[in-house]
Amino acid sequence: MEEKINLIRNKLTGDINVDIHFLNSMYNAQNLILEDTQATIEAINIVYNELTKEEVNENEEIESKEEVLEDTQEQEEELSQEDNDQISDEEKNEIDSMIDNLIENIDSESTEEALKDAEQIIPKVEALSKTTDENTLYCSFSTDFEKLIFTDIFAGEKEVVVTPYANDIIYIIYADLLLKKKRKKAALDALDRAIYWNYLNREARVKKIDILLSRQEVVKALDVLKNLLNISYTSVDIAECYAKYGEIFSTLKDLKSSYALYRISLSYANNDNISNIINEYEQKDPSLKEMSVDNILSIAEDNEITLGPNPNIIKAHRNITNSLIENGALEEAKLMLSNDYAMTRNPEIADLFNQLEQIINPQEQSQEPEETKETKKKSSTKSTTKKKTTTKKATSKEE
Repeated sequence: MEEKINLIRNKLTGDINVDIHFLNSMYNAQNLILEDTQATIEAINIVYNELTKEEVNENEEIESKEEVLEDTQEQEEELSQEDNDQISDEEKNEIDSMIDNLIENIDSESTEEALKDAEQIIPKVEALSKTTDENTLYCSFSTDFEKLIFTDIFAGEKEVVVTPYANDIIYIIYADLLLKKKRKKAALDALDRAIYWNYLNREARVKKIDILLSRQEVVKALDVLKNLLNISYTSVDIAECYAKYGEIFSTLKDLKSSYALYRISLSYANNDNISNIINEYEQKDPSLKEMSVDNILSIAEDNEITLGPNPNIIKAHRNITNSLIENGALEEAKLMLSNDYAMTRNPEIADLFNQLEQIINPQEQSQEPEETKETKKKSSTKSTTKKKTTTKKATSKEE
């Protein structure tokens, strides 16, 4: 670990703004392709903390103690995979009890008590998720499908193992508690840790965007939103990303760009709220109705906004769909294709959908795939409240 830290330190220029940008870029690269070990990401975090430890926002409380996140990293370095195997049932029961207390306190007025609960739980669940095997990645996922997507696109040759507890959700709960105490910087760190454990966690990224916007850090918010779009794997998720772009440009008083991005959002999923916003814009400026598709696409390009889903997501979906077909799960494969068509409007996907439809229902005529129930949902991001009871997910479930 010290060797990795020194290697990173040697690349610093001494200009804190340049160096932080370098660390962020390096961190994003590690998160994206995962061709290095988790130790490299941890080393980046350590150097980043060294650079930013003096930074205190005047509108936030000064932290009274070292961040639990830093304590966690130290504990991770000390615990081997062999130690994980020796965790006793008594210790697991203790964590379960602590999580129960956290869930009971999170919606009460006892924010301090809930914070204490979270800060006791976090080092314990992280310790259970530690591995020294460089060919293994421990991750927290809300669904099996998330694991399939992550494994296909981001894990490379590494084996992906689901953590004993929903580490990402615990960190999101912790971030919410920190926000109640107006500790925005600490909340951002907690959300980064949630993303560390579940790269596909949308809720953590959306919360990060909102916090950054509240701190007037629009450029950073846009960068997080770009990554959010990159991991989106349903048409509704993609629509929500473009709607968020529309919201941000609205706050920047760029009505034209905001309108264009809301229009793009509506092209991926119907949403009455977005339709109402578009109508309001057209009432304010009737000329917006004349905006052509080319104009809309040009505005997105000028703002360096990616159009459409990540091609690797579609490729991963195709791999999963082929596997479903091979295993005779034709209805599930149909749902996958319906979602992919909603994202791409690719006629080849429509043809494959119709082929499956003919096999399943030979009497039915070919038709354009309808959006799946998944893509018709108003939001695919589960709320933290609904997920609270999932934090204790592996004590009774084997990977």
